[in-house]
Amino acid sequence: MILIDEVKRFVLMVQFMTRIPVPVNIHAGEGDFGKGSRYFPVIGLILGLLVYAVYYGSLRELPEEISVLIAIAASYALTGCMHIDGLADTFDGLFSARSRDKVLDIMKDSRIGTNGVLAVLFVVLFKALFLMEMDPLFVPTALIIAHVMGRWAMVPAMAFSRSARDGKGLGGLFIGRVKALDVAVAAAFTLVFGYFFSGFSYAHVIWIAVISALSGLSITGYIHWRIGGMTGDTVGSIGEITELISYAYVFMATR
Repeated sequence: MILIDEVKRFVLMVQFMTRIPVPVNIHAGEGDFGKGSRYFPVIGLILGLLVYAVYYGSLRELPEEISVLIAIAASYALTGCMHIDGLADTFDGLFSARSRDKVLDIMKDSRIGTNGVLAVLFVVLFKALFLMEMDPLFVPTALIIAHVMGRWAMVPAMAFSRSARDGKGLGGLFIGRVKALDVAVAAAFTLVFGYFFSGFSYAHVIWIAVISALSGLSITGYIHWRIGGMTGDTVGSIGEITELISYAYVFMATR
């Protein structure tokens, strides 16, 4: 029964966090989402491997720079732009210099403003530049490890925060509902995947996992100070920013 429940939560996370077609009806309760967060790094690994496959396939016929851009585009297609949309909404709201309630209204608005456009532009540009400028031998490492770390960073951020919308919205299914066991299991997945799929030493893997977690918690702390809690958009922004930090780490570690 426990195994069936865990498989159900894993499938639920694939359906929720990706556009990978899994035509299975899952009867899930609200508690399954919080417990499903332990599989975030697994989702990251799946995405990373698929993005790498796209990159490798493109590289056979196209220049490296174009292949990098295609890989980045594939990463957004595979997630339905969920996290990059959260990044745009977060920057539109937080840097609007408005009151807490107005910030939340702006983040809920489907329209994108100047702050959001610039945030998306610079994140995508820096991702592309780090990948283009690093040793091509380590691009597969970066593509895989960044997707794992981006999803891992969300888990402690959701565990050590509260909902700014009093549990409403998609973010409310996770924020404040992630337990210590979920964080521990996600950390174990992250370290194992980081070691076996990056080619880095355990020291490097631990460092990047710690940096990812601390970056997510730092962003969480700032957002709590600004609006009193987290939303689904702000959690998504942590994933995007942590992916960028991971690309930067691989770039600097392999120079």
